[in-house]
Amino acid sequence: MKNILFVQDSTPCIRTIKIADALQKNGMNIYLIHRNQTPKEMYGFGNSSFTSIIRLSKYNFNKLKIIKNLISEKNIGLLHYHNEPDSLCAAIISAQIKIPIIYDQHDFLSFKKKLSIKEKKYEKICNENAAGTIYITESYKNEVSNYYNLIENSICFSNYFPKMCILDEKYFLPKLTKTDGESHLVFIGRISENKSDHRYMLSNLKKLSENGFIIHVYPSKNKKYKKYRNIKNVRMHQKLPYNELIREISQYDFGLTIFNNEVAEKLPHIKFAFGNKTYDYLCSGIPVIVQDCLDEVRNFIINNNFGFILEDYKDYKNISQNKYSQIVKNIIENRNSFSMQNQIHRIIDFYKKTSLEFNKNS
Repeated sequence: MKNILFVQDSTPCIRTIKIADALQKNGMNIYLIHRNQTPKEMYGFGNSSFTSIIRLSKYNFNKLKIIKNLISEKNIGLLHYHNEPDSLCAAIISAQIKIPIIYDQHDFLSFKKKLSIKEKKYEKICNENAAGTIYITESYKNEVSNYYNLIENSICFSNYFPKMCILDEKYFLPKLTKTDGESHLVFIGRISENKSDHRYMLSNLKKLSENGFIIHVYPSKNKKYKKYRNIKNVRMHQKLPYNELIREISQYDFGLTIFNNEVAEKLPHIKFAFGNKTYDYLCSGIPVIVQDCLDEVRNFIINNNFGFILEDYKDYKNISQNKYSQIVKNIIENRNSFSMQNQIHRIIDFYKKTSLEFNKNS
């Protein structure tokens, strides 16, 4: 089972690229069929993680034929589908092609919106009829099980980081706090100026500013973000290439994994999700401050002694240098355990198990 087909009916996401890259480094050939932008067009990297890439256009009405042809031509042993959307995956499963299909649920759409009858049908087929399923976290999977009768053959696999992204401590930038004596926090990723969006950060950042923190924001898009620039102690930065970003943020004291409290607490997919930014902070060697309502990330950070809960700001505002150094030391010594390369064997083993069961039942 050397040849694997990845299918994503949208622009391939970072998770897809990270898994493909780790599998490729383990001697597998990873073929990609996708829509919209290529990884390189979207992120500036990622195309080299795939043996070949086929882009579907909106005019490709017979997507199944293209997929079946590639499976035959390249002797594909297994198809790994990355959602969302789910419609193409449901069609592939229903077509009963002669290789196992693994459904990797990056996002559970029923958490996000009221689905149409068709959308619910697609989601049901994917969760109940794939040969194997992958979920981001155990609590996420448990919540999905309240909607559908999940198959037994499944694993939970987080958004681990590529080993090459780990910044060696000799490349850490000097801490700004040593120069100005201030506490510097950093937030990376998408932000919004819409109050109804869970990425609306103004309230949280204002509170942190009022408590004497300086907050550095590296948004995923270069925009004006006037409302954020008007907050005292908030420093807006330009979007950076990933490898530069990881080194740049090493000069700050803590990384923020937060959302808009009022909205996030009402969204189950936020509560159980585990995004990339938390791992990015660990790659940079900085402790993480996480919101209490983000159950999965909070438990990970606290159980591994990688940081603090946002609401307990006094714990990190007045932290001693000795305790801070101990947490950083702990991160440096243990973060490698959560690299994609050290976890990818679980995906490979799952592929083998799924293929054996599929062939046995065929």
